[in-house]
Amino acid sequence: MLNVRSVTGDTRERIHEAGLALFHERGYTGTTVRELAEACGLTAGSLYNHYASKDDLLFAIVDRVHDRADAVLAGALRSAGAGPEAQLEALASAFTAFHIARPQATRVANRDYIYLPPAQRESVVRRRRRVRALFADVLRQGEREGRFSFAVLGSEDAVEAASMAILNMAVWVAEWFDPSGPRTAQDTAALHGRLALRIARG
Repeated sequence: MLNVRSVTGDTRERIHEAGLALFHERGYTGTTVRELAEACGLTAGSLYNHYASKDDLLFAIVDRVHDRADAVLAGALRSAGAGPEAQLEALASAFTAFHIARPQATRVANRDYIYLPPAQRESVVRRRRRVRALFADVLRQGEREGRFSFAVLGSEDAVEAASMAILNMAVWVAEWFDPSGPRTAQDTAALHGRLALRIARG
């Protein structure tokens, strides 16, 4: 049985860590409030003093992942400078590295947010759309400057399709990346940055 009683910090953080570990291992729907409480050395009633429901705990986990992703992407964009090629490569590399570094948290966030109540789920969907729009804006700027080309894709929503392809490439790396394998996390992130450029250049 998972036990996070030794995790430093306050009780709310212990619950957060237990929820993340259990949701990753068993899925949100496969985890009970009783199991969450036992993992933290609490009663179910005590757990509710910190999170009103299992839904609220999942939302807190997913929201934190998106907060951190937003900060990483904003930092990558600032450091990349003004050119769309440098910006796209930096964004794709940073997003890939983010998922490699946090496989449990990103899997839960990408997989289990669909179980949130409608208002919370829509909040997450809006955040995910903003990330896609960030990539799409860079792609459109590159197309305007003649750096990127999407004509080969042959559709009006080619930029949206390219954005999703790049994002999915970064997201799914956490499912296969092996830290003990021949390629480092840094090399893998850099490779995905270059692959994003290949997609954008048509």
